[in-house]
This record gives sequence, C-alpha cells and structure tokens, in this order.
Amino acid sequence: ENRKSFCEKNIFFRQPFKSPSRIVNITKMLVMLKKSFLLSLVCLLVLQACTNERQIAKQTEQYRFQNVATTELPDRVLNHALATFPGSSVLSAGQNSTMGYELRLNNAWELYYNVSGDFVHKQYNDNDDDRPIPISSLPQNVRDYIATNYPNATILWAEVDDNEYEVTLSDGTELYFDLRGRFIKAELDDVPVNPADLPANILSYIQANFPNAQILQAERDDDYYEVYLNNGIELYFSLTGNFIGIDSDDRQVNISDLPAAITAYVSQNYPNLTIVSAEIDDNMYEIELSNGTELYFDLNGNFLYADFD
Repeated sequence: ENRKSFCEKNIFFRQPFKSPSRIVNITKMLVMLKKSFLLSLVCLLVLQACTNERQIAKQTEQYRFQNVATTELPDRVLNHALATFPGSSVLSAGQNSTMGYELRLNNAWELYYNVSGDFVHKQYNDNDDDRPIPISSLPQNVRDYIATNYPNATILWAEVDDNEYEVTLSDGTELYFDLRGRFIKAELDDVPVNPADLPANILSYIQANFPNAQILQAERDDDYYEVYLNNGIELYFSLTGNFIGIDSDDRQVNISDLPAAITAYVSQNYPNLTIVSAEIDDNMYEIELSNGTELYFDLNGNFLYADFD
C-alpha cells in the first residue's frame, strides 16, 4: 500500500513500478539532471575564475612599470644597481608612481626600488610574467593567514604570477595563494650547501678578494649560489662558479678592514690626506677623507666616483 500510494502521487511512477522501460526512462532522466547540474557548476566556477582574473588584471595594471630612459633614473638607483652587479649594464628601466623603479640587467637580474630610490627587492628573471603589487593591495585573508601562521615574519615583497599571489617573507619563506586569497603552498627555494662543497673557483674568488673574511653559510637556488661572509657581504655566483653579483648590509666599517684596493687608491691619489671614516651604504663603500672629500667604491674595492661637496 505504501508503495502504491507513493506511485500514485508521483508522475514518474503512474505506470506500473515494475515496468522495465519506465525504470530505464527514470534512470536516463536522473543521469541527465546530474550532467546538467555538473555542467552548471563547472560554468559557474569558470565564470568566477574569469571574474577573478579580470579583477586582478585591472588591479595590477595600475602598478605596471612604464619604460623610462636610464638617464631619468635617480643617481642612487643606478649607482646601487651597478655596484651590486659590477660590470653589468641596464637593459631596460621602468617607473611607476606607486611602486617606484624597476631595472632589468643584462645578467638576468631584476632590481626594484621604492619611489624614494631605496632598494626593495631583487630577483633572478626566470621569464615568468610576474607583476609586482603593493603589499597593501594583498587580500585581507592573505594578510590574516600570514599574521596567524608567521607572526614573527614581515612581508617584504608581493607579486602576481601565473594567476597566483606570491609573497616573500623576511625569513626567506615564499607563500603562494590563489586569486581568492586561499593558501596553496609554502616553500624555501634556497638549499643549504656546505661551504667546503662549493665549486673551487668560488672559494678561490673569495680568498683572493676577501682574504680576511670567512664564509658563514652558503645556499643554492635554482639558478645561482648565494654565499654569506662574516663581514656582512653576500656574494652571488652562477652554478658554474662565476661571480655575478654582490650585496651588503649598510654598516660602519673599521678603516683597517677596508679592502687593500681602496687604501692603495687613496694613498696613490690623495697622498697628503687620511681616511677619517668608512661605511657600506647602498652596496658601496663610502670613504670620507680628512678634507671632507667622499670617495665611493664598489664592494670589490673598485673606484666609482668622488663627491667634493
């Protein structure tokens, strides 16, 4: 009786319940409804993804760097770039009123500076279509995730790449989020390397140019080695061991610790003057002489320019 009552009330069961053809028709209809539902769900997800991409594209367009001539770059930007990678040249430069400056060098490195010309970030160009964005423009759920899971780290850099947010933290961690701000993964690109296992030409370069320094640690990235010295200097080498760049923390330097090339230059060109102070600033040695003249050298001790103000 229960089955009869159920069948009488439902249009799909007005024919005898045991009719094979009726059961087949019902099954087909259910399959069609299921396919229709899944198709609608897929269309909805695709539409949402396209909407997100359009919103991000619109957002990042305002932060795109516009090409400028290198002669339009602030001196401190250009000097820092060429001191960081001695012997390199600028292939292209860009400027954005919010983001600052972008420099692309002939050794595949990209350097970024804020609107005041202060160095912000550098990265090796892996031909990705990365689009830097202000940290303040990250979705709130991204910032909340970082504050909760990395409370002791700060956000140094943010960009959109391959329809993902990529965020670099002060502890070296790189975090990835989808365009809706949902966490995807975390990774540390750098792999520790025993200094003794570095290529011989790297060790020879350090011994020749920084004989009084010791290697604190070394790391290998996908495209280069990064070596940290106990004098605050970071060196970059290709995977074959060729020197490609240098970086350093800003700090005071004891005159006795200056590279021999600098003291030799001062003795030869300013024999009647003495060095009264020295510091590393913007990846350059800044030397003040007893008459107020300031001399600038790259971190290898090569003379760059003098300031007589």
